[in-house]
Amino acid sequence: MKRDIVNTVLKGAEDETATSYRFQTVWRTSADIERIWETLANYAAWPSWWRGIRKVEVLRSGDESGVGTVLRQGWRSWMPYTLVFDLEMIRLESRRVLEGRANGDLEGICKWTFTPIDGGTEIRFNVHVRPGRWWMNLPVPFAPQIVRANFETIMRWGREGLERKLGTPVKLRS
Repeated sequence: MKRDIVNTVLKGAEDETATSYRFQTVWRTSADIERIWETLANYAAWPSWWRGIRKVEVLRSGDESGVGTVLRQGWRSWMPYTLVFDLEMIRLESRRVLEGRANGDLEGICKWTFTPIDGGTEIRFNVHVRPGRWWMNLPVPFAPQIVRANFETIMRWGREGLERKLGTPVKLRS
């Protein structure tokens, strides 16, 4: 009986219908887009100002634009588990877009976009991921709430860290 349950769970985790999450965070700041780009495109420095990002290690350098770069990241909020995933940069448009494909504890697409707005910058982070480990897809009724709270915590810490780094307010747009 136990073996049947485990086999069912494992099969479900490989299924294309496995749980996925979509999140969007939008920040606005008076900082100019060049300054925002320099800060967020410097991934390796994130752990120095973004609480919860434990590491960003460059595994492979990409072309001149950065496409093909692979970063190993470790993210941890209040849950006692560090999400580790590799992010391959698949699209970089200077001062406009940073987009990567995640593989590991998270699988999917993460995309930053930067738009000049009212003398400042709108920073938009879209995430469409699914848990990459079979045990993360176990049917736990409150898992979506935990995942959302974890994501929101990491993003709040990122916004607060960016404010300190820039020396100017970064507001969450509702």
